[in-house]
Amino acid sequence: MHLAIVLPLLAAVATTALSPNTTAPGIIPGTTGHYVAAGGHKYYFLESQPAASPIGTVLLFHGFPDFSYAWRYQVPFLTSLGYRVIAPDLLGYANTDAPCDITQYALKKMSTDMTELLDQIAPGEKIILGAHDWGAGLAYNFATWFPDYLKAFFTISVPYNRPWLGPSLEWADMLDLVQNGTYPTMGYQLQWRELAVNRNFTTRDQTRSFLNTGFGGLTPEGGAGLSPHDGLHYDVMPLLENQTLVSAEDFEVYVDKISQKGLAGGFNWYRTRRMNWEDELPLAKKGPFKFKTPYLFIASEQDTFMPPELYNNTGSYFEDWSIETIAAAHWSMWEKPSEVNAVIRKWLTNL
Repeated sequence: MHLAIVLPLLAAVATTALSPNTTAPGIIPGTTGHYVAAGGHKYYFLESQPAASPIGTVLLFHGFPDFSYAWRYQVPFLTSLGYRVIAPDLLGYANTDAPCDITQYALKKMSTDMTELLDQIAPGEKIILGAHDWGAGLAYNFATWFPDYLKAFFTISVPYNRPWLGPSLEWADMLDLVQNGTYPTMGYQLQWRELAVNRNFTTRDQTRSFLNTGFGGLTPEGGAGLSPHDGLHYDVMPLLENQTLVSAEDFEVYVDKISQKGLAGGFNWYRTRRMNWEDELPLAKKGPFKFKTPYLFIASEQDTFMPPELYNNTGSYFEDWSIETIAAAHWSMWEKPSEVNAVIRKWLTNL
């Protein structure tokens, strides 16, 4: 992979941008790769600049298991529209730090990290934020706490759901929410939040198996190794044929980059739900809350992990929102990139 040259970084300047010389070609054609210090961590990001002066900046958050390469079909497209595009490897992934301290993965903490990143690379600018999967969870939190940084934002596949439920604002564990039918397709999260799962994915071959499973590899009989209801089926995973979601070349890119830090950092995002609830509880106690920032939700109608009943009520949380549906599964920005890009372009034009 093309990596930027890392210059020494002193702890005393943990929020100071690294030298502009820490630049190298990025993994997405037309991008450059950079490092920046934010929130006490070293973050890596891709940057793409249009030929003329940019009309704005788009910041893109990937999900799990992913990294900045998630946006390989969107970065060139958005740049062609005249935008400067920034796509970081989020905490726990690829070229960015992957701390063991789970508190660093709380959504409010990582949102604060992103403000420090933006203060260095787009100071004073209201940006457009786009996100997929867990990146969407981070985007909602960012828009909650730091709306002044945003002109508008969009998310793909994962709708907004509040960490508190009902008028009592009491904590509800994911186990209870799965069992009582509130979130029946989130049973996999019960498996992935357990620290024990880390031990199953410590080698490159194990990471390869996880990615092949997560990207939809099937047995010769059409069986899957991953269920939204109960997670990974370890006995089935060795029987899966090669996934066809991404090309063989791109799959090797994923194996290489995700293997750098492993999967533990990504799994940590599933372990902070109570922390996120505690962070947002004071806001919840103030009464009904609506996002004021213009928002677009791109629903992936064939996503079995995020069925329509999870986003039927999304509009009640936003003052200015729209929804578009793509006939694709979870990774719609890969499966139907032209359609997703067309939706984004239409929305940007109308801002």
